[in-house]
Amino acid sequence: MTTSITRGVDRDRTWDVLIIGGGITGAAIAYEAAATGLSTALVEKADFGGATSAATGKLIHGGLRYLKNFELGLVRESLAERRNLSVIAPNLVVPFPMVLPEPGLVEHLGLTAYDVLSFDRNHGVDEGHHIPAHRMMSAEELKAHGLGHIDKAILYYDCMMPHPERLTLAFIRSAVARGAQVENHTRVERLIVDDARVTGARVIDAVSGEASTLSARVVVNATGPWAYDLLASSPDTAAYAGHRPTSRSEGIYIVTRQLSDIMVLYVSEHGHFSFAPWRGHSLIGPTETAYKGEVDDWSLTGRAIDDFLAHINTTSRLPQPLTREDVVTAFGGLRPLVESAGDDSYGASRASEVVDHAAQGLAGLLTATGGKYTTSRAFAEKVRRHIDDALGRGHVASPTADVPLDGCGVPSNDEGLGQGDATLDHLRSLYGSDASSVLTLAREHPELAEVVSDEGAVLAQVAFAVRHEAALHLDDVLLRRTALGTLGHPGQARLQKIAQVMGQELGWDTARVAEEMSAAERALRLPD
Repeated sequence: MTTSITRGVDRDRTWDVLIIGGGITGAAIAYEAAATGLSTALVEKADFGGATSAATGKLIHGGLRYLKNFELGLVRESLAERRNLSVIAPNLVVPFPMVLPEPGLVEHLGLTAYDVLSFDRNHGVDEGHHIPAHRMMSAEELKAHGLGHIDKAILYYDCMMPHPERLTLAFIRSAVARGAQVENHTRVERLIVDDARVTGARVIDAVSGEASTLSARVVVNATGPWAYDLLASSPDTAAYAGHRPTSRSEGIYIVTRQLSDIMVLYVSEHGHFSFAPWRGHSLIGPTETAYKGEVDDWSLTGRAIDDFLAHINTTSRLPQPLTREDVVTAFGGLRPLVESAGDDSYGASRASEVVDHAAQGLAGLLTATGGKYTTSRAFAEKVRRHIDDALGRGHVASPTADVPLDGCGVPSNDEGLGQGDATLDHLRSLYGSDASSVLTLAREHPELAEVVSDEGAVLAQVAFAVRHEAALHLDDVLLRRTALGTLGHPGQARLQKIAQVMGQELGWDTARVAEEMSAAERALRLPD
C-alpha cells in the first residue's frame, strides 16, 4: 500500500525533534528519528531535495578520492553505506562501471586498497547488484566502448542513482510512514530561545502566508550551505553561529549528447570530473570552484558553463570538442563542506560533522553539516544518537540499514499498460513497489495513460505526485517527482499537458496554470 506524504505539521504539540531542511541529510535524519520512536517534524523552505541535494553527480560511491587525504575511515564508511543503500533502495541505487584512464602506480594501489576496504561489499546484496573487483581493460574493450583514444585503463565499479530526487523522497516517505509530519514550502523565520535553550522555530507557510510557531525538545539545523545563515539571522542564536564561511565550494554539471556508453573518470591534482552515461546522454562534472558570495545569491551562469566546456576540451582528449550546442541542460549548487573552501576547494574534507551547541551554552540545538547521499543514512544515525543524548534517552539500535525504504521494495509482476516495456521499466525504476499504484491510476483514468516522454513517462505520474507526494508547484513535479524535466525542457505541448493535469488536481484556474508554466520555463532555461 502506498504511503502518502501529507503536507502539514501539527502546531499544537511539542515534538521530540524538529528538523529544519528537507534535503537528503534532513530527510535521512527524519527517517532515522521516526524509525527509532521519536516524534518527528520536518520543514523545508522550498521543496524536498530541491537545492544542494539536486546538484549531484548521481553517484553512490565508496570515496576513492578520499584515499588521497588518507581518510580511510570515511572510505570504509562510504563503502559500507554504498552496500546498505543497494539493499534498502535497490530500484534507485544500481552498480555502475567506471573507467580510470592512464593509471599509474598510485591509482593501482588506491584501487587495491578500495577493494580490500570493501571486502563485504556484496554481503546481503541481491546477486544482480553484486560489485566485482577492479581489473585492467583490454585495447579491444576500450575500442568497443568508443574509447580507442585511451591507451590503457582500469575498470572498477561504484553505484549510480539515476534519480536522486526519488531517493530523498523515499527517505521522506519512510519517515512519514513511521509517524513523522513534514511540510515543504515553509520557511523558518527565526529560532526561538528560552532560558539559553532552543525550544522551536517561528515559521512562515508559503502557501497560506501564515506565521506560526513549532515547538520541539530538540531542533536540528540540517540546512546545508545555509547552516551558518540560519543561526546568524536569528537574534537569539547569532552569537552561536561561529565564523562566517569565507567561501564555499561550487559544483556544476552539464548534460550533453552521449559520448560513451561507460563512465570515464579524469583526475588531476586540483580536481576530477567524469563522463557518465545517463538516460541516453552524458552527464559531465563536477567543477570545483570557490564561491565567496551569499548563498541565496548563487545561480548557475553561462560563463561557468563556458569555462567548464573549455576545461573539458583541453583535458579529456575528445575526438570532437564540445560546444554550447551540445549542452542539453545544466545544473549546480554549493556544497556543504565542514571546513571553509579556499581558492582550491578540491582538497577540502568531505567528512560530515554534528555540532551540539550545548557545549557553547545553547541547549536543544544540533547543527548537522557536510552530509552527502552516500553516507546520508549513517550520518543520520550519528545525529540521532546526539538527539538521544540531548533528550536524555539511551541509545537504541537503528533498523534503517537493512529494511527497504517505503516504495523501494521489489516491484510486482504488473503487465503494464500495453504500451511496451519502456513505461513499465521507467515506472519500476522510479517507483519500485509503488509502480503498481501509478499503473492502477492510469488504468482507472485512461486519459492519464498518455505517454509524455521518450522514456515512457505517463501523465498518471503527475496526478500521483500531487495526491501522494506533496507536489505543490509545476517545477516540483518536473524536477523532483517524475524526471520529466531533469533532461531539460520536455517540449511545449507536453509541458502544457502536464500543467493541465496538475491544475485539474489542485483546482488551478487558467491564470495560475500560465503562472506555473512561466515559472517552470525559467527553472528549465539554460543561462546565456
